[in-house]
Amino acid sequence: MELWKVCRAINNPIRLEMLRFIAQSPGRALNVVQVGDFVGLQKAAASQYLKLLATAGFVDVERSGKFVVCSCVKSSESSAGIIYEVLKTLFPKHNRVFVMGTKTGWHGELLPKINAFSFHLRISIMQELLQHGRLGFEQLQLNTKLPAKTLKRQLGVLISAGVVDPQESTGTGYNLSTQKDSLKDILVKCL
Repeated sequence: MELWKVCRAINNPIRLEMLRFIAQSPGRALNVVQVGDFVGLQKAAASQYLKLLATAGFVDVERSGKFVVCSCVKSSESSAGIIYEVLKTLFPKHNRVFVMGTKTGWHGELLPKINAFSFHLRISIMQELLQHGRLGFEQLQLNTKLPAKTLKRQLGVLISAGVVDPQESTGTGYNLSTQKDSLKDILVKCL
């Protein structure tokens, strides 16, 4: 599955919280109702969210009698498995119930980076910067074939997430950030 689709699956505080809850319950098979209760969702909505996480490769979902049981992916060979391994180290250890509508806390630190990688146009910009290094706006626009307005908007998202460093004022262009960040670094490696 493409990286942007994998990131889109966890680009949501509720799905990220579900993944954290499942990750912090190793060896314990959780059913949809338990996961839904933890994040405050009814069974049907929780099931849809878990289906997205399963499609992206973050969780395994199997039927066990009358229940649908989920557990975190065990393989670290896929993009989702590699990203999950890093996320596990970044998840807070508390196990309190998630409060819907919360935009602060640990979600606020991870979601901008995940969001940066959750759209195919931003992926193409980062791939150009990864391949060519520092590029000016015009060259980046030529390489990506994006309209100027679209490129500016997508660069804004990447810059605010700390994934791209702007150097346009000095005339040297844009480049991928060299600041150390475990999540950003692993996402760039998955490009």
